[in-house]
Amino acid sequence: MLAGARGGDGGDGRLLEGAVLPAGGRGVRLRAGRRETGQEPAGPAAGSEIADLIWEAPDQLTAEHGQAFQVAIRAHHAADTERAEQLWEKVRATWSQAWSANYAVLEFLQGTGLTRFSPAKPQQWVAASFEHHTSPHGLPRPHIHNIVITALTTRA
Repeated sequence: MLAGARGGDGGDGRLLEGAVLPAGGRGVRLRAGRRETGQEPAGPAAGSEIADLIWEAPDQLTAEHGQAFQVAIRAHHAADTERAEQLWEKVRATWSQAWSANYAVLEFLQGTGLTRFSPAKPQQWVAASFEHHTSPHGLPRPHIHNIVITALTTRA
């Protein structure tokens, strides 16, 4: 289900990036790369691959998150503890929705299987996930990174 692929590795270890657009998110971008032998280790053994599957929030969730986040910060700075706590609870609820959608997308992708990871279908991955409130440019764009060690992909 990769659509809109931009780039590829062609066996030369270059970045592979694509977009997956299942329900529940603005999209998922796949960024996979391979470290060349001799480079400084950044994770598993030399020559192994990792993938960064990025779940991006839909526009409505982004707007809700941004509004609650900014107002919560202002309430905190104004020492309005009660209001700030109410707003932080709203931000946490928004992130709960994001994590649920992210989990559903990961289940979908593992069930479909990504041949970039393994020819086995369905797949089971080892992944570490973490959230960001903003884009790399500092703009409000909640997203979740899912780092997958592709060498550990197994048949589910």
